[in-house]
Amino acid sequence: MNVDSGTPFVPAAVSNPLGCRLVALTTVSPDFDASLRFYRDVLEMEVAADDVLGKEHEAPGLNETSRRYALLTGELSDTGAAVRILGIDPGAPANRPRPQSGPYDPGLLAMEGRTRDAALSFHRLASAGVKTISPPRYYFFRNAMGRESIDVMSYAAFGPGGEQIFLTARVRERGRDWPYSRLHAGFHNIAITSLDQRPVNEFYRSALCLGRTSQLECYQDNANELIGAPEGTYFLWGNLGHRVSIEVWEVAAAEGRRYPTSLARTGLAMATIQVNDVRACRAQCESNGVEIVATGALPLPDRPTPEGFYIRGAVGELLEIVQA
Repeated sequence: MNVDSGTPFVPAAVSNPLGCRLVALTTVSPDFDASLRFYRDVLEMEVAADDVLGKEHEAPGLNETSRRYALLTGELSDTGAAVRILGIDPGAPANRPRPQSGPYDPGLLAMEGRTRDAALSFHRLASAGVKTISPPRYYFFRNAMGRESIDVMSYAAFGPGGEQIFLTARVRERGRDWPYSRLHAGFHNIAITSLDQRPVNEFYRSALCLGRTSQLECYQDNANELIGAPEGTYFLWGNLGHRVSIEVWEVAAAEGRRYPTSLARTGLAMATIQVNDVRACRAQCESNGVEIVATGALPLPDRPTPEGFYIRGAVGELLEIVQA
């Protein structure tokens, strides 16, 4: 008798033994002041630092030169991620050039933030001249695995560095149920696209001990219009680990171009993941053949010199791993 077997989903309780959490998103901007104004004045984030990096950092793409940086924080607390802006000279190439790239091209696609009201948020960004793909779009998913409904309105915008942003409002959280004082609360999630989720899932299992906890399917053209996908695009998506906020998408496309990220190129360049034991995590990577591409870490709002290292994911995403 022939027996087929697949990869099981992992219960949330055991899906994240290293306590992984997304704590920063790095965008590289050829107009540093415009990016600082965008996150501070339009998205209502607080500036925690505005300084210059020295030449001692080994992060891939820094090229041993001093770079201006800023750190900004939102109102999201234990699930939120800071935004780190790195300046770069005008004319630098893009991590994900537009309009030729799209969600069918593998790599780090977008960073996601929360807003109280997607329509008000869209109006605010449009009034500031921010480029968007479409007005807010409603979509609904029944997440049977998580026993909850996803009932939201979202839209996609582009920051001054070219980074793609999703801003999402949970429909049931409008008005008095919104727990924050501002229209925007900050960022909490990244989306990684692929044409085959299996090597991406395996990378995060090997490097960070993260298990795949959920999977949903999307065939809604509202969602396709939101992300800039052709009409009729079908994709699977779901989360890695419990309370980590890493989404992996598998897009049903015949081919796509991979866009590895670098701090020497503009736009969304890197995600920073905190672990409860960075040395154990590094040993986990080394034992599973995951290359350590550099050692160290860039400043974070609560720690100027975190202990950490850098790795590169299955579809080219640059990751900074730091000690909690």
